[in-house]
Formats: sequence, C-alpha cells, structure tokens
Amino acid sequence: MFGRNKRSTNKTLLICASAICLMASNLHSQTQTVGTFINNTEAFEGYNLLAPNSSDYTYLVDNCGQVINQWESEYRTGLSAYILEDGSLLRTAQLSSSATPPFSGGGTGGRVERFNWEGELIWSMNWADTLQHQHHDIEWMPNGNLLILGWERHSYQEALDMGKTPNASENDVWCTQITEIQPTGSFGGEVVWQWCAWHHLVQDTDASLPNYAEISNAPRRININYTANNGANGLNPDWMHSNSIAYNESLDQIIISAGKFNEIFIVDHSTTTEEAAGPAGDLLWRYGNPMVYDRGTIEDRTLFFQHNAHWIDEDHPGGGNVLLYNNGRNRPSIEASSVEEITLPEMANGTYPIDGALPFGPATYSWRYPETLDETFYSSNVSGAERQPNGNTLIANGQNGIAFEVNSEEEIVFRYVNPITVFGATTQGNDPGNNGIFRFPRYASDYLGFVGKDMTPGDVLEANSWLTGCDSEIIAVERSSWEAYPNPFKDVMAVDFKEKGTWIIYSTSGVMLEMGEAKCGETVKIGEKLNAGFYILNFFPKFANGSFTRRIVKL
Repeated sequence: MFGRNKRSTNKTLLICASAICLMASNLHSQTQTVGTFINNTEAFEGYNLLAPNSSDYTYLVDNCGQVINQWESEYRTGLSAYILEDGSLLRTAQLSSSATPPFSGGGTGGRVERFNWEGELIWSMNWADTLQHQHHDIEWMPNGNLLILGWERHSYQEALDMGKTPNASENDVWCTQITEIQPTGSFGGEVVWQWCAWHHLVQDTDASLPNYAEISNAPRRININYTANNGANGLNPDWMHSNSIAYNESLDQIIISAGKFNEIFIVDHSTTTEEAAGPAGDLLWRYGNPMVYDRGTIEDRTLFFQHNAHWIDEDHPGGGNVLLYNNGRNRPSIEASSVEEITLPEMANGTYPIDGALPFGPATYSWRYPETLDETFYSSNVSGAERQPNGNTLIANGQNGIAFEVNSEEEIVFRYVNPITVFGATTQGNDPGNNGIFRFPRYASDYLGFVGKDMTPGDVLEANSWLTGCDSEIIAVERSSWEAYPNPFKDVMAVDFKEKGTWIIYSTSGVMLEMGEAKCGETVKIGEKLNAGFYILNFFPKFANGSFTRRIVKL
C-alpha cells in the first residue's frame, strides 16, 4: 500500500531509528493536521505500532511517522496488536456481524491472527461461538501461550439461579472469561487454563443460595447485582465490559480492567483451572470503586471507565507499579481523562491484604498526568499509556487518534496524529475523522523482534504530505563502530571511525554519490560537495559482516 525504499542489509544486524521531526508550515500554505508534530531529543527512540480502529492494515512507523513495515488482514482490527520477539505481528480481528454476540458491547473481535514479518498469515484462531467470544485485548505469555480476554454467556435463568435480581428484559449475561491457549499448528489451539468471573459471584438477595453473603464481608468476590453503568436495572448483557488484560510473569498474576465496574482486578494464575473455579480463584486485589463491594460511596470512586491496566516493566522507572488510562467518563468533578500510576500494597501470604471494613488500598494514585485535570484532554473510551525506559510516558488519546509522550515535567516531547480513517489515508491539511486508535505501543530500537529485519524508513502514511524537517538517524546496535557529527550539518560532517572499512554516501533513491576508505581511529570529513537534502551514509567494516547505516541531513 505504501512503498518503501529497500536497501541491502545484513540480517544479523539490528538497525534502529530515532527521529527529530519539525513542522515545515513556513514552506506550505496549508496547516498540518496529521502525522508527527513534535519529536524532540527527549523523546524515547523506538518504533510505534499503529493499528487504526477502522482499518484492515497494521503499521510499524518510526517517530517521524515513516512506515517501517505493514501488514494486511482480511479483517478489520479487533483493537489490540503486538510485535512479538521473532518480529511477527499478533493482532485481534473483528469477525463479521453474523459471528458477533447479540448485543453491542464494543471491542468485539472473535479472532486472533499472527503474521510473520513478511506479512504471511502463520497462525490464526477464531474464538467466537454461542457461548464465548473474544473481545478487546489479548496477551502473549513468555511460555508461548496466549491469554484471551472474552465474554462468557450465561442464560437469564442461570443468572437467576445465582441470585440475579429479576428484570423485565430477561436478557442473558455475558461476563468476563480469561482463557489460556496453547497454539497448535497453523490454526487453533488447546485450552490449558481458564478463569471465569461467573465462579466468583456474591449476592445478598437470596439467603437460600450458596453464594449468599453480606457484600462488604466478601470483598474478593463480585456482586452480581451491581448495576451502575450497566443501563437501567443492569439490563445490558455486557455486564462488566472488561477491556484490557496483562500478565506478570514474576508474580504469576493477571490484571484486567472492568470498565463498567470502574475497577481493575488481579487474579492468581498459579492455580489450576479447577482451583481457579473455587475460592483460590477469588480476586487477589481490586481497585477503583469500593462502592461495588459496599466498602465506600460514590465519593470514594477513583476510576472512571478506565483502560489498559498493566504492570510497568521492572527495569523502567516505576517498575512493578500499575499504570492505566483513566478515561474520566462520568467523573463528577470534571469530565477529563488522566493517566495514573498506582503502587500496589505489599503481598502477604500470597495475596494482597485488606483491613477490617476498609477498602483495598492504596487510597489514591502515586503519579498522575496531568496532575491538574484538564477537560481538553479527554477520551471517553479506548486509549492507553505505557512507561518508557527513559521515564517518559507515552499516551494514546485513542478516541481522537492522538499519541503523545510526556516527560517528568509534563512537557510534551512527542506528538503524532493518526492519518488513517475509515476512508483511508487523510490528505495533509484536512482534519481526519474516525481515526481512533486503541493504543500506540512503542518498541525500543534494540527490541529483539527487529534483529535481522530491514528497518529502512519508507513513506509516511498521510497523502500529500511534507516531511521536510525530519532528521532520521539510523544506526546499528554496535554504536561504538563510528560516530558522525553534527547531524544535521551545514558544511561538512565529521565521522570518527573506530574500525577499518569502507564508507559510501547514497541518495535516498539509492544512487551512490561518494565513497572512501577509513582507517581505525581516523576522522573523515564528508559531505562538502553535497547539496542540501537527505542522504544515506553506509559503513562496511572490513572485519565484520553487513553494514551500519545512518541517515544524514545537510542543511
């Protein structure tokens, strides 16, 4: 769909890209509306996975918005997508309306697909029938298995038998199901573990049923009669609306976001399926809305239809804490979104403590962006955030198709607007519509999945674009092999070579312009005869395979 200039590269080398993109509005009469607006030196270098909600395509783009790779499916995205450590794309897919549940729950998927780097479908699985249906999110596990977030159907009579308060619509109840799949062959897989919210319900309306208890005395179980945010009298079959799932290998725990409960839950994965259906499968921890389990009021609620709850990587600032996008839907003070970091309480005896009649802690977040809520920052649904290794936080304002990165001072150091809409690529200068994204995950330049892959930037996605101020520097993992400075440069560029080899300057169309030999420890001045523009500088070490590549700019 979008072309890329190819070059010869050694597949054993990892090529990474960083970018400084500047808007060139002084060169163009129209106003910039899509693409990269800001990408300064504080932005974390990496590649971003863009899965537009309205598209069959998934793109890997650099910080300048230039396409590194792309994948096409027969199906529109089911929202979530990930790059695995072998460079393959794992995505959810939205099946036809005939295969979807008989209600409008949002986030409908039903299918999981895996494509290799070259775009070939290498594995798929449909998880959609009359009793269960995948939706919103999935999680690839370190053991090579797959966690599927799904709906599980129960009839109206089953709900009554569990103490559900009768309602006039007599609708089925589709509650949260987590299923671990061991993929097999090129299609399908084996269920190796499962947890269902249905096995952990509590009610206080029918004392004759075994799940009867005072709600406040059963904080680790789920009140089947909680109805807030579920329509009048809880009539919506999408009762919980879980919208994200994440796994912590060191804890062997799973965290999910239950949007309509305005809560996040942690469950134990170390159990067997049989144990998960009993008391051992009750919630380890919950946070966001203690009113659900009668240990607080609406004033104690801290989450408002949140998304993307997950653990921050241990080697990142805030490692081990939970990060989420708090959408702010129906927030009483101001309808505004926020990104919040939550410090989990210390575990004791394999679970998280709860004291007396108090709710689960903590009382509030440990970090929030923005610290002062602002109604101009708002997405009523989807959206996400992730902590970067340098301490920045990359945020997807999903409903509006905007991704931006903030540093610890709340300064925006990167901003990108998705140009792909339901009608295809937006023309620069036009306001996009229906350009929502679920998330905008970024992978570090040295991510294992990029080893041996051609990471040459191609075109940007937006039509009639200008990418005139983009200094896209491409360097190999072996940064010590050479240093080139300054970049951009005005007259000449100095290159310090720390290995013996050959250097070549190419035009962006692949024409060789200059070449020379370099000695170990030599500094070479290059580019004096070049006109202003973008060029590719390749270095071929004499005693190593492949080449190191850098994109240079002469002003």
